[in-house]
This record gives sequence, structure tokens and C-alpha cells, in this order.
Amino acid sequence: MTDDAEIEIRLVRSEDLPALRKLEDRTEDFVCDRRFAEAVNGDSSYYVALRGGSPLGTVVLDLRPGPLMPELRNMYVYQHARRQGIGRLLDLHVETVARDLGYEEIFLGVDPDNYKAIPLYLSLGYEPTGNHRIVGPDEPEGATGEVFHDAIYRKRLRQF
Repeated sequence: MTDDAEIEIRLVRSEDLPALRKLEDRTEDFVCDRRFAEAVNGDSSYYVALRGGSPLGTVVLDLRPGPLMPELRNMYVYQHARRQGIGRLLDLHVETVARDLGYEEIFLGVDPDNYKAIPLYLSLGYEPTGNHRIVGPDEPEGATGEVFHDAIYRKRLRQF
């Protein structure tokens, strides 16, 4: 676990993109550029966790109208920063933003076979809804042409 005080979480800026590109696996199609463009267009907010100016991970808060609004998407902690609580900090930041915007719950979709992410989401209080969605080649996550499905999870942000 890391000292939370040394971690900064803020919106991704254009000057962050070169450092984010260096950390990506697929250099022919920079995911960070696509997520940044979506944020600039107002489709989402794209956040980065930093320690001493070095990226540790990113997350997207999708606020587009739809049944999963707001949605935590594309949380990714870079290999060098794993097992330090960065994913938890990114999640809590996005939840705080959503709560401050007046939302009472937040959603996420995750590959049902993602055995590393699901325990984290459960530990953060997300509950499976039993619903799934198909993600196809026209969706951002399916840009490779693959078709797969996400299990949908929900977390209440306010006590009822």
C-alpha cells in the first residue's frame, strides 16, 4: 500500500499523453489518445493518478446518457504501480466526482473472466446486477473487431 498523500489524481492533460503512450502495450493504436479525444469532446472525463509527475494509472468516468450512467470505464493501473492501492484511489476519486454531480449510483462493465479486477470491484462495494451487455467492433472497447460481453456491476453512492 502506498501513502495516499503522495498521489495526485486529476484530469489528463495533453502534455500527459507522451508519458501515457510510453506505458501502453499497443503502440500502433494509442488508447490514451482515443480516451483523451472522447474527454475533449465532452463524452467523458479521463483521469490520471500520478506520483512525482509519473503516471500510475488512468480511469474514465463516462457521463453519456444511457442505462449505465454514470459509468466507471477503462480503469487501468500500470504494471509498475500494481498492488499499491492505486486502483482503489482511482475508483474512489471517480465515485466522489459522480456523487458531487448528484448521482446516487455508479455502474461498471467488466469481462466476466477478468479474475483480477472483479475481486477489487467487489471489495469496493460493487454488486453484480446479473445483467450483461454485448460489446462489438464498433464500440471503443471492441476496436480490435472482437465481440465480447461485460458483466454489469452497480454501487450505491448514497445511503437510502
